[in-house]
Amino acid sequence: MPQIRILDEQTIDQIAAGEVIERPLSVVKELVENALDAGADSIAVELLGGGIDQIRVTDNGCGIPADQVQIAFFRHATSKIESAEDLFDLHSLGFRGEALSSIASVAKVELITRTKESLSGFRYVIEGGAEIDSGDVAAPQGTRFTVRDLFYNTPVRRKFLKSAQTETSYVVTLMEQLALSRPGVAMRLVTDGKLRLQTSGSYGMKEIIYTLFGREVASHLRPVDFETGDMKLSGFVGEPVINRGNRGGELCFVNGRFVKNPMMMKAIEQAYHGLTMQHKFPVAVLQLTMDASQVDVNVHPQKTEVRFRSEKEVFDIIYRGVREALYAQDLIPEEGTKDAAPAPQKIQREPEPRVREEGNHYSVMPEPRVREEGRHYSVMPEPRIREEVDYRTANDRRLFEQMFDREIARRREEDAEAAAVAEQEKQEQKIQQNLQADQTAAAETPEGSEAKKSSLTLPVPRIVEAEQQNLFEEKIIQPKNMSSFRLLGQIFKTYWLIEYEGWFLIADQHAVHEKILYERTMRSLAKKEATSQMLLPPLVISLTGVQQDALRRNTEVFEELGFEISPLGEREIRVDAVPDNLFSLSARELFIQMLDELSEQRATALSTIDAKVATMSCKAAVKGNDPLAFEEAEALIRELLTLQNPYTCPHGRPTMIRMSRTELEKKFKRIV
Repeated sequence: MPQIRILDEQTIDQIAAGEVIERPLSVVKELVENALDAGADSIAVELLGGGIDQIRVTDNGCGIPADQVQIAFFRHATSKIESAEDLFDLHSLGFRGEALSSIASVAKVELITRTKESLSGFRYVIEGGAEIDSGDVAAPQGTRFTVRDLFYNTPVRRKFLKSAQTETSYVVTLMEQLALSRPGVAMRLVTDGKLRLQTSGSYGMKEIIYTLFGREVASHLRPVDFETGDMKLSGFVGEPVINRGNRGGELCFVNGRFVKNPMMMKAIEQAYHGLTMQHKFPVAVLQLTMDASQVDVNVHPQKTEVRFRSEKEVFDIIYRGVREALYAQDLIPEEGTKDAAPAPQKIQREPEPRVREEGNHYSVMPEPRVREEGRHYSVMPEPRIREEVDYRTANDRRLFEQMFDREIARRREEDAEAAAVAEQEKQEQKIQQNLQADQTAAAETPEGSEAKKSSLTLPVPRIVEAEQQNLFEEKIIQPKNMSSFRLLGQIFKTYWLIEYEGWFLIADQHAVHEKILYERTMRSLAKKEATSQMLLPPLVISLTGVQQDALRRNTEVFEELGFEISPLGEREIRVDAVPDNLFSLSARELFIQMLDELSEQRATALSTIDAKVATMSCKAAVKGNDPLAFEEAEALIRELLTLQNPYTCPHGRPTMIRMSRTELEKKFKRIV
């Protein structure tokens, strides 16, 4: 029989390190979180070899007193909690006290730190858990950790690491998450001498999203600001046109901590239900603030998983907050110049910038451009992008010239847009001045006041255009706006053209009809208006133990939907009737699927038949190229305006798209 023995401290430390430190990502996470807990507002991370060769984390936090540095590397040594009760009211990211001990047991660590009260810093070197050196050193306030040769003393674990590029990508993703969680902290990431991420610390969350996800995503964001009880939800969600092929765009933070929680992701996706295509996932960055005693973060050694005391309340606030943000404005996709392919244009090569060589440096002096104003010409120098650039290679020079050309083109577009806006404001101001002059003249001549009043209708179009913008903000698709919709006709035997105020709408007859049928059915089920259809002969089904338990817990739900069920024996049941408004569905398949879903404790029985109802509506709806009378199309549009979600069909395709009058006039060059 094997002898029972107590492991030595080094083995214990390495086993514990295996739970906390899996790869360079884990080291960076622990050190950056410690920096945030130390009150740092500037954090720099540098990697060499994907973090396997070296990781350096520098912050300007409060630092560690010299007499406590050695203690900080002991197992379960922490300044963030004092007793077990503190685990249920945490206000810090770290709390286990395992990070430094675990890192030091599998790497070579150098720590330089100084507190505000100290005149000098303190340097401490520890390798494989053994102290090597320590002493005073000159240092700024804050802390700098340098971790070298990760897993140098556990070569088996080092072999399981991925390539340096892959390990670097993990750290980049982590730093992006941390930047989103703390927009007020300046963060910098450098990998192998290349800057990968930098934030100034003065940005808001939307600016960070712009930096990380790009202009397209940032331009389709909607703010979330929802509060209930002692919980508050804030952040941004993307419009349905912005989606991903995986859940990588769903980022959730709880009290400033990035977490992975299936229930929170389920709430986000449920809020987008019916708005996105199947197998597509939304973009959402949400910050949930709640009482720390209502969430348990002591679930996983890496602190990425959490449990909530009341999951239903968390689900509800996320679902309602996201849903409210999405439906605050219309969700009709807008076709514009940013999505349309540019018209072919004659390429005009810009004159080459003059380059003056000064030693090993070059300064770029762009040629001035000339603007024609009537018969006069004025010289306008191009904006200076960069005073001097060190061209070390010919490739660097070509790259800069390309960047310069793109920047010049962008500036010219901005100048043209600014000129158009200025001209429009000038015209509006002129109209207002004429209007005031007319009103003054009308007041001075009573006999001509009526004529003057009639002449005041000329400048009204500018005021009406402003009202159109307000109507758009109040949503286009509303029953009260039906009188303003003008159905023009059909093209390609599928799409109907509609004019509304300053908008041109195109509706897909199949998607519109499919959505109407779907919501009719789901509305009747939700209102418990379902009636039963008797089955001859009845269904006899054998159930597993889990299915029997699900049926016992949800008997009333099935009866409300229109099922009539009676027991036949220990495992067999008889289904005598099914909901008759779920026409063309397989009764046996539907019933079994509902039981399987309910046995896994998913949302509701209604959600289990949602996909089936969507498929049924798709099959029953009028198709493209099917004949549809003008009156029938008008009736469909009228009913569409009354739906709760008129923007997409059950599968996420848009029911209609739109184009503004302004955009249409730009296409025809009426507006330059």
